[in-house]
Amino acid sequence: MRDRRLTRRTFLAGAAGASVALALPLRLDAAPAVKKGASLRLWILKTYVEPTNKAIEGSAQRWAEKHGASVTVEYFTFEDVQTKYVAAIENKNTPDVGQLETGAPARFAGMGQLMDLSSFARQVEGEVGKPPANVAPVTVIGGKTYALPWYIMPAFWYVWRDVLDKHKVKLPNTFEEAKAAAAAVNRPKDNFYGMGQSWNRTADGYGVMQSLMYSHGVGWATKDGKYQSIKNARMQTVMKWATDIYKEGIQPADTLTWTGSGNNENFIAKNIAQTSNGPSITFAMENAVAKATDAKEKKAREEALANHVALPHPGGPDGRRMWSIAMSFGIFKNSKDPDAAMSLIAHLLSPEETFRVMKDSYGQFTPVLDKARAASKEYFNKNENYRTFGRAAEWFSATGWPGPVTAAAAEVQASNVLTDAPAKVIVDKWSVDQAIDWADKKIKEIYDTIQG
Repeated sequence: MRDRRLTRRTFLAGAAGASVALALPLRLDAAPAVKKGASLRLWILKTYVEPTNKAIEGSAQRWAEKHGASVTVEYFTFEDVQTKYVAAIENKNTPDVGQLETGAPARFAGMGQLMDLSSFARQVEGEVGKPPANVAPVTVIGGKTYALPWYIMPAFWYVWRDVLDKHKVKLPNTFEEAKAAAAAVNRPKDNFYGMGQSWNRTADGYGVMQSLMYSHGVGWATKDGKYQSIKNARMQTVMKWATDIYKEGIQPADTLTWTGSGNNENFIAKNIAQTSNGPSITFAMENAVAKATDAKEKKAREEALANHVALPHPGGPDGRRMWSIAMSFGIFKNSKDPDAAMSLIAHLLSPEETFRVMKDSYGQFTPVLDKARAASKEYFNKNENYRTFGRAAEWFSATGWPGPVTAAAAEVQASNVLTDAPAKVIVDKWSVDQAIDWADKKIKEIYDTIQG
């Protein structure tokens, strides 16, 4: 998934639109003082866009150099994020500062693992900014702030424009249109399929399932965060879509075995016409152009880059609601130096540091704090795909919609019940109603256990 580095001129052009936000270095007088020799462990998400990972490491090292401290950076992946954190909690080996995905602040706060950062959040808000109203609840649980939001990594609906144009099919706007487009361009005999959507146990699976459910008006929680049944006609429509794409042969036969990279690889190889994925696909295609070895290869890759389109996630009868990976920073209670941990977070969240990381993200890093959003405005004007990337927060819906993110809602996602349910139909040949009934009982058990 790879890149074309920004030139100094491109960087300055982007930074010009952020001159107000970046005119002065961030003082962060409110951040706690750091003792010389402080040592921290920082866990971050290892994304498919390697420059982003390096940029975050670089930002952490700038903080360490400034304060005469040290930061050890460790990684988790999309595939092991749940198990790695839970194992660390069980072994009392959690990091000082951890990047947390969408449901993690609620889940780990519910386990009593995270520090209450309410006062710290108020202290630095004037310097780092505020998140939009639909993102803020991810880090606020029971009226207390347990993490500070940094960016969202949304999934978009990638399509091959030239393939759809050839078949006179319009770009899809809804899940039903996406399914119809898949059927129109499907060519199994040529090993080309209309869609590639795996219900695997990663965000590529459970994230899409939440988007599908929420856009059809299906939530397993009420507005006040209490359990509600998913045994209704809307969920039947959701499950029918999720399983019909397999039954109707518009997906490769091995789709359910794909892990986090399977859909990327198949889309880039042009084995599928559509898939849900983050901007790492765009990163890979931009990088392919940069690595072309001759004019012919470069032209072909430039044409491919121009023909790949990142659309907003499809909508449903109840609107467009895109679940995204909302990354925040939390401090675990076992941290030996909470003051240094807070200082590191304040540094990483600063508009200038956020901008430096974001410019190496190729669109997958969409800042949510308003000062960084202002700083990044020009960056996302690069082309139509990037303009769509920049709007991701507008459609964001968090785990547990329409209610707040709760420990129980986060546990539902972590339990993989959302993706196991369609797999029961596809693999085990259950009926849709059987699978919904099974999932509903699992969800209710989680709420009964956690909410008592």
